[in-house]
Amino acid sequence: MSKKEVIAIQKALLSKGFNPGPIDGILGPKTRTAIISFKKSVGLRARPYVGPITRGALLNDRNPAPSISTKEPIWLRNARSYLGLREYPGKRNNSKILNWWKLIRAKYRDDETPWCAAFVGGTLEEVFIRSTRSAAARSYDHWGMKIRNPCLGCIVTFWRGSPSSWKGHVGYVVGKDQNGRLMVLGGNQGDSVSIKAFSDSRIVGFYWPPNVKEQPSNKLPCILSDGTISSNEA
Repeated sequence: MSKKEVIAIQKALLSKGFNPGPIDGILGPKTRTAIISFKKSVGLRARPYVGPITRGALLNDRNPAPSISTKEPIWLRNARSYLGLREYPGKRNNSKILNWWKLIRAKYRDDETPWCAAFVGGTLEEVFIRSTRSAAARSYDHWGMKIRNPCLGCIVTFWRGSPSSWKGHVGYVVGKDQNGRLMVLGGNQGDSVSIKAFSDSRIVGFYWPPNVKEQPSNKLPCILSDGTISSNEA
């Protein structure tokens, strides 16, 4: 990579919350570590190589990330294309998140309000599947068809804070990690669209879109995680 390209990558890493060290155009140890951390956060192979997929995720809000399976449903492929999208610090707001609020008919016009339901709802609406059109993550407890076991692309809801709280989190099931924990593609996970491991103890339920009869296999792909379990998605 040229010095100019490395500087662009360093600036993008810094804007997404990954410290690359000095913005000097040198692919040094700190920059390589930041690249690895970023790639882990979006479910890519943890190595310092920056190819077209990593470059797209870093430098654009949307990237051509490949599906894990050719049988991924269309809404999951759409959601996966936003891996790496982040809310903006300060007074700026990410226009894509604002558009998701509009798509689900929610009143919010910022990226500071917890937006996991905006991400799920918006990515469903973009492929012409009606969402709950609610800003509440737990609204998906009463959406579509409830299924017993997770499958690729199903929606999963979690309680947040305590099992009796109305607060929650919602995302898409994309696999299990090396420890058997559910891997979830969701918005507002570390202030970004990312793939994180979740504890089974927080699961409320699994849901499949209405009027979509065919379901993928319950055999979920294995996705390596860093072993960290998501604990706060506010």
